[in-house]
Amino acid sequence: MVDARIQTKQVLGPESPLSRALPGWEMRDGQLAMAEAVEIALEEEKHLLVEAGTGTGKTLAYLVPAVLSGRKVVISTATRALQEQIFVKDLPIVAEALGAYGIRVSASLMKGLGNYLCLRRFAEARGSGEHAHDRDFARIVGWALGTQTGDRAELGDLAEDARAWHEVASSSETRIGAGCEHYERCFVTRMRQQAEDAQIVVVNHHLFLADLALRTGPRGQHASVIPAYDAVIFDEAHQIDDIATDFFGTRVSSAKVDALLRDAEASLARANALEALKNGPVRGTLEQAREASRAFFSAIAFGAARANGSGAPGPGDRRVLGENDVSDEMRETHAALDLRLEALEYIARGRGGDEALQLVAHRTTELRDAMRDILRGTHVDEDGEVGDVVRWIDVRPRSVALGASPVDAGSILRSRLFDRVPTVVCTSATLATGGGFHFTKSRLGAPPHTDEVLLESPFDFASRAALYVPDDLPDPSDPRFDEEAAARVAELVKMTDGGAFVLCTSTRAMKSLHALLRGRVPGPLMVQGERPKHILLSRFRASGRAVLVATMSFWEGVDVPGWALRLVVLDKIPFAPPTDPVVAARCARLDRDGGNGFTQYSVPSAAMTLKQGFGRLIRSQKDAGVVAILDGRIVRKGYGKALLASLPPARRVRDMRELGAFWDAIRGSC
Repeated sequence: MVDARIQTKQVLGPESPLSRALPGWEMRDGQLAMAEAVEIALEEEKHLLVEAGTGTGKTLAYLVPAVLSGRKVVISTATRALQEQIFVKDLPIVAEALGAYGIRVSASLMKGLGNYLCLRRFAEARGSGEHAHDRDFARIVGWALGTQTGDRAELGDLAEDARAWHEVASSSETRIGAGCEHYERCFVTRMRQQAEDAQIVVVNHHLFLADLALRTGPRGQHASVIPAYDAVIFDEAHQIDDIATDFFGTRVSSAKVDALLRDAEASLARANALEALKNGPVRGTLEQAREASRAFFSAIAFGAARANGSGAPGPGDRRVLGENDVSDEMRETHAALDLRLEALEYIARGRGGDEALQLVAHRTTELRDAMRDILRGTHVDEDGEVGDVVRWIDVRPRSVALGASPVDAGSILRSRLFDRVPTVVCTSATLATGGGFHFTKSRLGAPPHTDEVLLESPFDFASRAALYVPDDLPDPSDPRFDEEAAARVAELVKMTDGGAFVLCTSTRAMKSLHALLRGRVPGPLMVQGERPKHILLSRFRASGRAVLVATMSFWEGVDVPGWALRLVVLDKIPFAPPTDPVVAARCARLDRDGGNGFTQYSVPSAAMTLKQGFGRLIRSQKDAGVVAILDGRIVRKGYGKALLASLPPARRVRDMRELGAFWDAIRGSC
């Protein structure tokens, strides 16, 4: 254990060594209060929820006590970019500060398996000769021969969806483990060994929850990646519920079946188990499985099209798969696919000495079980209990999927996380609704006795920001809304001379507003998707007068401090789609229990998202500007009071003339 005489307040208090390590550093009361709460939670093995407003400095507030605790602590954050920031920027600051006390920081970075080159799959793909004319694969070969980490981040300009990478990347489905001939040199093995030796392990939510689902599921420790730990600290914890819903559910897609059959064919070929004749029994089984898969997923797509009232299959929103939607055609095509997969499983298991084929057999078993569970409408948890799930189907241009998601992810997190790990700390700028944590506790499964800390932002929102909420625009359901909203956006952008994010709640709205704003804004007009996200943000910052129209991926995790961003427009209240199967099931469950799904689930969910969108504006003490919410329901409907109460105390403005006067005063002071 670290010397108990060194406490958090010595590192983050008035006499902090950070004053020497960071130019301009000053003590923040909120940061110290949060750090001491985390320190107590770790020392006393308690759970903790902390909402820390923008500018609190929450990263240092949990890193310092985590290191001082001497315990093995996993830090989990929302994205790979935030992981890198914590590991490359924030931890070195902590290390320098603690170095003044002779304390060494031992940390490692763990990314999802798909970020690492699999030496076995790479060798097999290279030896097959199938990628001889693939430029992406040629670049991977040149890089692979010299990389020390195997991290695809070193291939900075390789497309995210490059087929060649997916053929050579590691994954929980393709990783053999200690039986692999490349195990000792494996990049994932090295990553895990480094994490074993480190006190602080930095991961992202997807990796943490994937690992949690595996280590507490049927495959247990065999499939886990993250070493055993004493505590976990979730940054951006408001995202945990949605990600957990995915990982503790079941999903089968046409793309997943295709990938299994490709891997099976490649493994059988390397084992000399494919007959020379094209119509041999093994080749025939693979081809029959492909045909059966096409028939099964086509039946799902046509069923979705019929339910939507269209005459042909096509892309649409995820929708509920009810008992009446499981047609005779779907059952028959599933039975045919299951039969072919059973034959493939038998063939693969027959090659007992081949590790790759045993993995194919295991994956086939899991896929068959998943399909049966979804179609039967059952989901058995680790204790053998049948969980409450909602089934759904999702038709996309390149893939068709069906799945089952837990209606209550919180109860799963309670049993698998909070009841097993001594200390779980959840922090974010948006965890509280209505001034409390009741909603977050229910979503995350945090026990009633979990400690709570609510820290206001140190920023002066009242004098530096205005919240414009007009009540003269049409209702969002009115056909006139887009045109009149675009006209109001153009008026606002003219006032601020650009520097605006226009954040939309749907892709349709984004495209519509972008089209309507052409020729009506003074500076460059950009739209999400026309360039990679980091390039759009770089151009936005450099311009100073740009207008960027985007969807939900820009509502959070985007940091543009300074004058470049001075106007944030939110087109509508960000209610989750009521037709989404999980949202509908959760609201229906509350209604059945005597509550109100809309006020108890949809409104607080929207409040948290709305607060995230607002949070894009003020990122430093010197920032100033306007947030505009164009959805008049926020001032006309009763639930609007709860939504407005969740937002920072910016000056409320209804009238454009009043807003103009505020803007003139702000502009003169900046």
